Amino acid sequence: MEARIHVYLRGDVLQRLRLGSGLILFAFAAAHFVNHATGLISLEVMHEVQAFRLAITRSGPGTIVLLLALLTHVGLALHKLARRGTLRMPWWEMLQIAIALAIPFLLLPHIVDTRVANWLYRVENSYLSELYYLWPDRATTQTLLLLLVWSHGCIGLHYWLRVAEGYKTIAPVLLALAVAVPSLAIGGFVVAGQQTAEIMTEPEALARLREQARWLNDTDSMTMADLQNKLVLGFAGLLGIVGVAHLYRNMPSAAGATDARQSTAESPATIRFHDGPTVAARPGMTLLEISRAHGVAIASICGGRARCGTCRVRIEHGIEDLPAPGQAETATLRSVDATGSMRLACQIRPTGPLAVEVLLRPAQLSADPIEFFQVKDLVAAHARAIDAATLVDVAADDTENLKTWLNGRLDVLLSATAAPGERFRFLGVRVDYLRDRPASALAYQRLERIISLFVLPSRQDDAVAISGSSGAYSVLGWSDDRHSFYAVSDLGRADLEKFEEWVQAKSTRRSETIVQPAWDES
Repeated sequence: MEARIHVYLRGDVLQRLRLGSGLILFAFAAAHFVNHATGLISLEVMHEVQAFRLAITRSGPGTIVLLLALLTHVGLALHKLARRGTLRMPWWEMLQIAIALAIPFLLLPHIVDTRVANWLYRVENSYLSELYYLWPDRATTQTLLLLLVWSHGCIGLHYWLRVAEGYKTIAPVLLALAVAVPSLAIGGFVVAGQQTAEIMTEPEALARLREQARWLNDTDSMTMADLQNKLVLGFAGLLGIVGVAHLYRNMPSAAGATDARQSTAESPATIRFHDGPTVAARPGMTLLEISRAHGVAIASICGGRARCGTCRVRIEHGIEDLPAPGQAETATLRSVDATGSMRLACQIRPTGPLAVEVLLRPAQLSADPIEFFQVKDLVAAHARAIDAATLVDVAADDTENLKTWLNGRLDVLLSATAAPGERFRFLGVRVDYLRDRPASALAYQRLERIISLFVLPSRQDDAVAISGSSGAYSVLGWSDDRHSFYAVSDLGRADLEKFEEWVQAKSTRRSETIVQPAWDES
């Protein structure tokens, strides 16, 4: 059996390159900021740590690795931005992109003043010389750059790490570090900057610094300033090209098709969402982008990077027209035990008509993971009832009590399951709890196996559907306009899918299905 790829390593080649280069740059920034923080101790310690750090980063291999990481990360980020089919996205993605676009305008001049000056003119960029240059006139700009770089890295790191189990355990520690590192770095910068300014009030000390640092003369300084301006303008021009490319790719055709107000029949890629709108999609857009552009919310915890699998959808029609899943999509689908009709919305680019069912739908495009019941919560409740032999509080043959239990509104789920010859035999109903939330749990039997069907009034933070397995148990969920249903059993996924079809076929009045017992959940 092929080994599964860890969730942190999933994604296509470009995504892995962007991730790897980002981690290298984040490690460089973290080491740099920790070096800043040593200014709270003394200038001498700052220089000792800097000497160790520069021995690595300014070595031949260190320079090549950092340069390649910077060019790769920026280039792939701009490439991805140019290819986006829509700019509608969760706020955390938008914030990270906005920060990323602002960083080069502050970072490029700093790189020219330090690394390029050292390379071209052998300028020795000690902390003493840099602090004298930056403090206090350029302190605000430098602090802003520090905060932007750190924020961009922490956002990316958080939304990369959170897709794996166990992250919540270490998240408080990482949050503390995320706050402590820039705070200490800024504190060290301020303290050391003030000390440097005081030392440099002595003319002899300033003269020695000029000689040791090999400061540039006026002509060379003008050359470096001109280089700074050209690099900043060059990046602005590159950003403009990316913007034009994005607008061109998303520009309506001359015929004006792809407008939501026009007939979707004219579009070769017409997407019909189950219990949702039918929309016309521009070629080249992923299904996730199509959904966002038309206000159809699909969960995407990893931001469309083929890692988490939360954007998976069930293709009801048109799957034969889609290309086969790539390596990244295949690995993620396998990790969530997806059925053959499931695909990742972030990976498929429809070229023909599709009918899809969204399986995990948040209330809105938010930064946080959807707060739905996880597979392990549902399995735990089912196993708890079996182990304690409390499958039912009211048996199926106690009709009057069942009517009272369900407030007198029996659904086909109850009336039809008692009929002889049904493949799923109804046993009764009980009160159960999913986390701290009460649920009606209907017990069924099939081939001596028990199925628990948990039924709850729908809430905004419920997943529309859930599918997965834990140990010997499988879980399948679905919902209607008023209720969420979660079926759990050790029968297996195929039998649960038949159970779902059977239940839905029996339900002739979906808007008046099972209701909760007469407790007030609020």
